[in-house]
Amino acid sequence: MHLGDLHLGKVVNGFSMIEDQVTILEQVKTYIKEYRPDAVLLAGDIYDRSVPPARAVSLYSQFLKDVLIQLKTPVLAIAGNHDGAEMLSFGHELFEAAHYYVAGKYSKEIKKVTFFDEAGPVHFYLLPFTDYPVVRETLHDKFIKSLEDGMRATLAANELNLKERNVLITHSYVSGSQSPIVSDSEKKLIIGGKEMVPASLFKAFEYVALGHLHRPQQVEAPNIRYSGSILKYSFSEETDKKSVTLVEMKADGKVNHLLLPLKPKRELRTIKGSLDELLMSDQSSECEDYIRVILTDEGELLEPMAKLRQVYPNIMSLEIERHLTEYFKSSGLASEERIQKTPSQLFKDFYEHHRGKALHEIGEKVVNDILSQLVRKEEA
Repeated sequence: MHLGDLHLGKVVNGFSMIEDQVTILEQVKTYIKEYRPDAVLLAGDIYDRSVPPARAVSLYSQFLKDVLIQLKTPVLAIAGNHDGAEMLSFGHELFEAAHYYVAGKYSKEIKKVTFFDEAGPVHFYLLPFTDYPVVRETLHDKFIKSLEDGMRATLAANELNLKERNVLITHSYVSGSQSPIVSDSEKKLIIGGKEMVPASLFKAFEYVALGHLHRPQQVEAPNIRYSGSILKYSFSEETDKKSVTLVEMKADGKVNHLLLPLKPKRELRTIKGSLDELLMSDQSSECEDYIRVILTDEGELLEPMAKLRQVYPNIMSLEIERHLTEYFKSSGLASEERIQKTPSQLFKDFYEHHRGKALHEIGEKVVNDILSQLVRKEEA
């Protein structure tokens, strides 16, 4: 069973996702009990940040206890770019006695765990996310200058037995002939430089369990897959169908997969209309969902958020459509003249539209200083 991007402890628009994550992990445990997989693969981003809140640590600890001890199912986990490698690696030698295998810190030799079925061994390689300067230093290879270089060099340093079946668990932005689908909630793996790693590097593996991208999808081939995140963590994902991936490997290494759907405690969705329409709408069965509201009213509104929260208590975002529409129309963003303007000029137009007066000299200097800092960071 392949899953990843739990992001335990995540906060979305000021709302803690812990209760929602508890609900989802209970469904995962139910699937484990029903399908009895030989192993559970966690492909990184177990936590949402390197120092997670205590409730997130407690939730993960309880999940491991239930899966390892009660359900007697091995767990293989790696660190993603959100995880603290040191924290995730703590006690890994001890935990292996309970069949919890974790790779948090990068090493030249990829951690290998071998299980057996009727057809023989299956080797699982646990490769956590690591920035390429760490790989360059560890491998003493000055030519490693990108994540692709680091992945290629790491795989080359670890010889596979191609006569046996091999599975890679890793956390990366993998691309094929077509770019994979990304979401707004995914943090960039590196600042500046090329993020992508080509799927062609993984041809030697019978299955590649990927983490990082939040939509369930294959990359280039059916055996190179993202399980996706367990919950919707941005409104760019509101049409996604979240799931865990059940993988069946044959004796010859061919794989089949089945997506087991996950039902959230609260949906994440957008509603649109005038304030009166939304207040009168009969959506009582869905009023607890996480909501983005887009208001279409033309006139001024008195405390729209307070009124809406009486019906929809979990509003995450409120937008008033006319402001954006009026600005785009008046500023002529699609015109050739607008396209030729600098970021500083665009901001001055934006300021004048909303404030009704031109940006003063001090404000213009502040904006230019900030833009210059951003350019320097991008070039660094």
